[in-house]
Amino acid sequence: MRWSVGIGLVLIGGAALGAGLHLRAEQRPRLHYADAGDPALIARGRTVYAAECAQCHGAHLEGQANWQVVGADGRVRAPPQDETGHSWMHDDETLFRFVKYSMADIAAPGYVSPMPAFEGKLSDRDISAALAFIKSNWPVGVRAYQALLNPDHRGMPEEAAGGNWRLPADCGVEPGSLVSTRPPPEPGQ
Repeated sequence: MRWSVGIGLVLIGGAALGAGLHLRAEQRPRLHYADAGDPALIARGRTVYAAECAQCHGAHLEGQANWQVVGADGRVRAPPQDETGHSWMHDDETLFRFVKYSMADIAAPGYVSPMPAFEGKLSDRDISAALAFIKSNWPVGVRAYQALLNPDHRGMPEEAAGGNWRLPADCGVEPGSLVSTRPPPEPGQ
């Protein structure tokens, strides 16, 4: 009898643990991923990008001129979304949050961006599609570096296995501060 009670308790405990793990998995926030290897998602993203992003970030992902410089109004210009920008220095979840919520909740103090939040205007799927389109235009080394930032290196391009590529020269060097057009403060200020 003791044996069957023990087995019963183990089974009940295991079921409770399994239910708890299931609940915890459901409570975890879903990480967003933009699959640059999905042709249908890329095609959708091309359309979303053209309609919602190209007017600032450029039809060819080139960004606005002097994007690294803070203007006299304290605003930065739209950076390139190709490999000459720095979007590839962020994981997919961070990129998703930039687009959905803008940069207001994560930007450094004093950083002013004219980029609007697309929450309520674009679906999560459309945001991921636009990001997949952008990523699909990056060279394999840039895509490989960016995939290393994602959980489980998600998005590592198949071409990376061939080894005929290299990481970007400034790999991992996020611009620490933007160049300002304002004069530097006087010493002691």
